[in-house]
Formats: sequence, C-alpha cells, structure tokens
Amino acid sequence: MDCKGACATGSSHAAGAIAGYQVQPDLYTVVDASLIGGASALVPDLDTNGLASNRITISKKFTLWLMQFVGIGILVAIAYQFFTTGFTPSIILYAGIGLLFFIVSRFITQRRMLTLTGVMVMWLGIEVHQSTGILLAGSYIVIASFLPHRSYTHLLLGHAFYAFILSHLQQEWEFEVLLVSGTVG
Repeated sequence: MDCKGACATGSSHAAGAIAGYQVQPDLYTVVDASLIGGASALVPDLDTNGLASNRITISKKFTLWLMQFVGIGILVAIAYQFFTTGFTPSIILYAGIGLLFFIVSRFITQRRMLTLTGVMVMWLGIEVHQSTGILLAGSYIVIASFLPHRSYTHLLLGHAFYAFILSHLQQEWEFEVLLVSGTVG
C-alpha cells in the first residue's frame, strides 16, 4: 500500500481502529489498534528512502560523525602508543580498525543505515530474552533495506511474513489486538 493512497486519507488508521473494536470494544483497545494499524500501514515503505525508513533509522549525520570520531580517536591512540612504547604487532591491527571506521564512514548511505538498524533490532531480540518476534522484525528490516521500492514488502509474501512477525510478538507480549490491527493496517 503506497502512502499516497490510504495513509493520506487515514483509511489504514481507521481499519486498525475497526479491527481493535472488533477484538474488544473499549476506548484503550481502539486507540492502541489505531496506533498499531497506522504504524503498520507504513511498514511496506521500509524499502524506500522515505518516511518509514528515515523515521526508524539512526541519524546518518550522527553515525558518520561518530564513526569518524572513533576512527580518528583510535589512530591518535595508536600514534601515542607507538611514540611512547614503540612498535607492537597490535598497533597494525588497531590502526587498521581505525582506518576502517574512517573509510566506511565516507561510503555509508541511508539505506545501509536501515540495514544497521535492522541488525541492531535483531541484536535487541537476542538480548531481550531471545525474542523470536523481535529477531524476525529485525530480519524484515534488513531484507527491506536491500530491495527496490514496491517489491517484497508490497507483495502478499511480505504481508504474510509481517503477519507471522506480529503473531510471534502477540504471543510474547500477550497483546491481544496486535495481530489483527497490525495485519489489517
């Protein structure tokens, strides 16, 4: 679903709210379902450098600055160590790591920031009690970061995978409206 269609009119948000009302007709459930449905309506557009992918990724400018700072910091520390204690084999390794940080920072794109975000979500899934749902969500983001717009994430296969992720999250978090409103949204 393209955000120029349903997102602009709010029909995807309404669909999530209606799904929530069908599950349990109380105000909190309807609000939760509306938020989940609205957020889920943006998921297919993770495969583009647009609203969805730019909202969940870490700032490219901050990451570039941080990588350059770390790279230069490592190189300065290595130079200091070289001049104070002399040459050691580890200097070459750490100098290579510092240069790698600096060089990679020059070539990173917003799309690769989305990839890194997906990897970090997967890492979070490992850290949070081996959460299969969070691991799957991270893998969905990583896959979307490598695909052209209107491909996998806009197909029924992508929708089925997203529903599979939601079903795992619903089981793990015991959040009754998650699967229905997220899938409908």
